[in-house]
Amino acid sequence: MDERRWGDLEMDCLVKVFEKVGMESLLLDVPFVCKSWYKATLNPSCWQSLIFPDNECIEVWPWDVPECPNFQNLMDRFASEYQIDGDRCSVTAFLKFVINRSNENATVLKLPKCCTVEAFEFAANVCPGLVTLSLPVDVLDSEHTNLELIGKCKNLEVLSLGSSLNLAKILAIIQTHCKNFYGLDLSKGFVHGREALSIVKLVPNIKYLNLKGAKVRRDSLVTLLCGCKDLVMLDARDCFGFDENDDEISKLASHISKFMCEGSEFPLRDMYTPVYGYSFQQNVEENWDEMLNDLCDAFNDLSDEE
Repeated sequence: MDERRWGDLEMDCLVKVFEKVGMESLLLDVPFVCKSWYKATLNPSCWQSLIFPDNECIEVWPWDVPECPNFQNLMDRFASEYQIDGDRCSVTAFLKFVINRSNENATVLKLPKCCTVEAFEFAANVCPGLVTLSLPVDVLDSEHTNLELIGKCKNLEVLSLGSSLNLAKILAIIQTHCKNFYGLDLSKGFVHGREALSIVKLVPNIKYLNLKGAKVRRDSLVTLLCGCKDLVMLDARDCFGFDENDDEISKLASHISKFMCEGSEFPLRDMYTPVYGYSFQQNVEENWDEMLNDLCDAFNDLSDEE
């Protein structure tokens, strides 16, 4: 094998490895080892999965270290390593820089809590191939956010939301533009009649629904079970608003391959307290890896049965 082909093979191998090392190492460790490693990190394939850390120490993917860096610490270290004036390294500028590394090849994007509307809109415009997207509550809650941009992600399959805000509008956009959509994550959200009807009316054929830790009224859960006949997985564990031992709920869910409702209860307090301040911002980082791993397992089980 000539030297040029060997060099190409070596570069391909490096890229395959660096696809899995995680964002912090890809930005702040790998490029400083040697020129060939730095060159490999410039390959857009290394940046297909853009999972930005938040403030909690969490495990977002099986191959990541158990503790993700605080987002601000990541930015501070980035500014220090690349000798950038801290005042010039804004959240928006940093997010744009990293997202742009994918060169429109990103398929997974999890935006941090501190994401700005400008950064979201930039990502929507330069990442048309997204398959999995996670949006924080501040983006959903801003009157300046152009949610129509979600429709640019024609290949979108799974959406994770930091709250139920603007759910009907978002699902209407998905119904129109995202024909491969099958998974919705509203864990630790707020699902009452309006939200349940929006799901049933706009995305009735979804196969995966994550409501873990959400406030879900019993009648709303009944609506979902009756209206979403294609569900293969419904995670309703640790919910507030219905009881895990409800026989009618169990019967209605009998067609779902993987239905989980352990730990759910009808609380005597706080059920009707307004909850838009209720830890919505924690939901993505706590459930992201579990959501996708469970989804993969469910479809594998389904294939084995067939």
